[in-house]
Amino acid sequence: MSTKKAEAYLKNHPNTHLSDFRTPAYLVSWINENFGPIDYDAACVDGLNNLFEPLRLEDHWPKGSTIYSNPPFDTPSILKWFQKGIEHTHNEGTHIMLVPNKLCQKTFIDNINPKIQQIVFLGGRINFEGPNTTKGGTSRNGCFLLINKPKSSARYMFKSINLSDIKASRL
Repeated sequence: MSTKKAEAYLKNHPNTHLSDFRTPAYLVSWINENFGPIDYDAACVDGLNNLFEPLRLEDHWPKGSTIYSNPPFDTPSILKWFQKGIEHTHNEGTHIMLVPNKLCQKTFIDNINPKIQQIVFLGGRINFEGPNTTKGGTSRNGCFLLINKPKSSARYMFKSINLSDIKASRL
């Protein structure tokens, strides 16, 4: 991308420290139907943007539960949430996590890729909802769902689905 294009993009889609970027309801519904039922919504704000009972990173994650998280997209936050999810699988739980397409970064290669059981490639970019989104804007990155389950023999199972197909199936 040229410098001028990058500057124009950042003008319309500035970096932000804000974290209220909500997963669209159609995508949460699809995740719940295909990998749930989801018991808890982690990385949300209770009463503001939670779609299921809320949990935080520092909370005890109930044994055997299915937890969905859409954490802040900075790498340190993603690593913390992913590690908490791995710990949860040792407690017979399932963790479904929405992350940006950073799987080729060294930090991801070293810390996340070897531990992933399932990846769902979401074709297209997510239009997040919430007060901090840019009208008509999309996420800067494509996204993946990382799914880890307890004692699963499923390693590196890949699936690809277009967001437009998910959205169309919800209408």
